[in-house]
Amino acid sequence: MEEKGKGVAGPSRRLACLRVAGAWSGLIEVPLEEWTVKDLRTEVGRMSGFSVESINLISAGRILKDTQAGVLKGIGLGENSKLLVTRIGGEQALAIIKERERSERIARIKAAADAMAKRSNSDGFSADDYDMQLENQSGERLRFNSEDDRRALMMGLMLHAKAQNLVKQLQFTEALEVLAMAEESFSLCDRKILEAVDNVALLHLDTVWCLFMLRDIDRLAVARERLSMARDGLSRSHGRNLERLRVLQGGFCPELAVYVRLELLEGVVAYHSGRSEAARQSLISAQQKYQQLQVSDEAVAQLASMGFSTIESRRALRMSGQDVQRAVEFVMEEERKKMEKAEEDRRRRRERREQRKYGKTRGGKAVDMTMLNELASIGYDRQVVAEALRQSDNAVQVALDMLSNPATFAALQVSLVATESLKSSSKPVDEESLAMLMSMGFERDQAIRALRGSANSDEAIERLIQQRSLDGQSTSTHVGESPDSSAAASDAPSTENTDDAGSDFGGSDTPPVEVQARDEEMETEIAANLSGDPLAEYDLEVDKEGEAISAYLVLVDSLLKVSA
Repeated sequence: MEEKGKGVAGPSRRLACLRVAGAWSGLIEVPLEEWTVKDLRTEVGRMSGFSVESINLISAGRILKDTQAGVLKGIGLGENSKLLVTRIGGEQALAIIKERERSERIARIKAAADAMAKRSNSDGFSADDYDMQLENQSGERLRFNSEDDRRALMMGLMLHAKAQNLVKQLQFTEALEVLAMAEESFSLCDRKILEAVDNVALLHLDTVWCLFMLRDIDRLAVARERLSMARDGLSRSHGRNLERLRVLQGGFCPELAVYVRLELLEGVVAYHSGRSEAARQSLISAQQKYQQLQVSDEAVAQLASMGFSTIESRRALRMSGQDVQRAVEFVMEEERKKMEKAEEDRRRRRERREQRKYGKTRGGKAVDMTMLNELASIGYDRQVVAEALRQSDNAVQVALDMLSNPATFAALQVSLVATESLKSSSKPVDEESLAMLMSMGFERDQAIRALRGSANSDEAIERLIQQRSLDGQSTSTHVGESPDSSAAASDAPSTENTDDAGSDFGGSDTPPVEVQARDEEMETEIAANLSGDPLAEYDLEVDKEGEAISAYLVLVDSLLKVSA
């Protein structure tokens, strides 16, 4: 059978015949219940010799686009459906290529953020190099009722940060799409949790700012509701008169730039909605705040002479209302916070390393370090406490009973000795690699044997997955011994030295582990946008806002003079 697009059409695949006319004509057999528009376009390009970027596919008067969701049958194609193929000119084809690349990049951003949110967790078993902590306006760690809430908020925050980075790069169309994905993620989170952070309010503001920068007047005119939600959200976070923000920020005023943008946009929306007087009031208020943010060169030079950089000097002066002494206090306070955060990050890394060393509980969770510290403070050995928590699935009272009962305490010690004996019976096993394999669902003993029989953790993963893919075969069969055995393990990379990889590594009752490829490039981009600076979203350059305020005030004043 001839190979088509996604693979060879076997007897189990139901093929339908499509009749093609136009720039190329002929018959194409396709699996309607499997292929998407993108697969169909690839097949037409292969058979016609045209590049896929130069092809338009039309069915029932509709242009078929690669972005359409679902399979061909789901979008209305059936047996003997007619398909018209047209060619696209060079410039149009280039535009389509750029649009496709943009769509693919947006999809990569969403997929990477989703993968990072799923891997990041509160139990210390994330294998990432970055450690994302979720905090409220007071710097306190957020508590979640469910893992779904945590994941939704995490993904929303990452997407929002990425969108803000796109705004800085003046990529407003792409930013709008990523903001929409972030908003969708936030909508899946508990409303009470969202009220503890200001990110949703800032997201509404960022969305309207993108519409303004794109000069999308039609959508700007109906953006009033978003700006109202932005103001309400900021009021909840900052206090009606910013009193809560003043307390949180030690009396400093980091919010001015955000309110300059908010009131400018409120004025713009009011102007395009025919409310000239309301527009003027908002624009005048925005202008007053804008003028407060103008920093004198003399003040910057004075701070620079004290050893501060120009960037941090300008920021400090904006945050302190141009008061040089307060600006110095602000910079020093920021340095103190950075040092505290660095120390806290080091402490958390040490704690996570220790937590990984203890493995997972019977319920699949990490050992609770807070409980471990409390029980260890009574005088019990940390390793014995960890073993008690591991066996009791973090039930602190059960663990305490095990520790206080001489018989169960002795059993815990025996378990630890047995584990140590197993470790010392062969070559040492890297504890972090062992913890990583256990976090993927492999049993401790299986992981230890795999690591001892492998050169590194990647090879150990291959051995473990390969053994599961070979489940049901004779334990004496070696991978790569015959074409049949190679085919049976085609989903797992082949390895050498598999002589002892038999039933040691799992049986038929163990589900296969799916290891998805990571888009490390995109994940690194997203992680780089997460600065950890709580004031970063407020530290805006407002030059464009200042120009827009002046321009719209002229328009509004002219309109008011005419109406007078």
